[in-house]
Amino acid sequence: MKLSIITINLNNASGLERTCQSVICQTFNDFEYIVIDGNSTDESVEIIKKHCNGINYWISEEDTGIYNAMNKGIRKAQGYYCLFLNSGDYLFSPTTLQDVFNEINNVKPADIFYSNMLKTDGSYFTYPDSLTINYLINNTISHQNSLIKRSLFLEHSFYNEELRIASDWEFFLKELYAYKSVFLHLNTKISIFDINGIGSQYSSKHYAEIINMFHNVFHELSEPIIENYNYRLSIYYEIIKNYGNTKLLTFFFTLIKILFKVLNKIKKIFKIRN
Repeated sequence: MKLSIITINLNNASGLERTCQSVICQTFNDFEYIVIDGNSTDESVEIIKKHCNGINYWISEEDTGIYNAMNKGIRKAQGYYCLFLNSGDYLFSPTTLQDVFNEINNVKPADIFYSNMLKTDGSYFTYPDSLTINYLINNTISHQNSLIKRSLFLEHSFYNEELRIASDWEFFLKELYAYKSVFLHLNTKISIFDINGIGSQYSSKHYAEIINMFHNVFHELSEPIIENYNYRLSIYYEIIKNYGNTKLLTFFFTLIKILFKVLNKIKKIFKIRN
């Protein structure tokens, strides 16, 4: 079997319906479909039962988080590749899987195939043709648009369940940095990513987890990487990136100082008059 599609869900019946429909209608059929539900209290189980003829395995029980649920799916999977399509995400078209494997069959082998990300709000994110460690330190790729060899999980590691939001990012970093896995960029669009999902963005509130991720991947080399990551989060970096070199930046801050001096003089004049 070429592919295992794994969908995790918690109380997102409408999103699950859209995801299931996009999978079941595929023209390509050399895949299995696994749905892991976290004991939902909405209509999710009814949706699963409605589509049970197109679902090879499903379960509805409590879990400890999204990566615990994803790992459950991996343990049940039999496919050569895994594709994680969370509830709300959906395959680009009915011919998506056929198009993907047509392309894979005509390119060099890889451990992880990834494609660009299209979001439900219509925005489009393009990934580089060649992934580098530096790129993955500052960005991740979408697991909803990645076909991952199942053997990588079995031989290296499953998703780190201690992380709540960035474990797939950590997995990709480890595969590239520690295991030298081969990543290959596909032209075929795989899925449309639900912007309302739990993994839709890595916001500042997840900063501590991201720092922990760097320690897990790079160990004794993590400190300079974290320092560089913090620099890229700084206002200074944003100004340099958007407005030019350090000479311009120096001029910019000098101008601000002059403005503050002028404002302070104006305040003093008004105080004297009052």
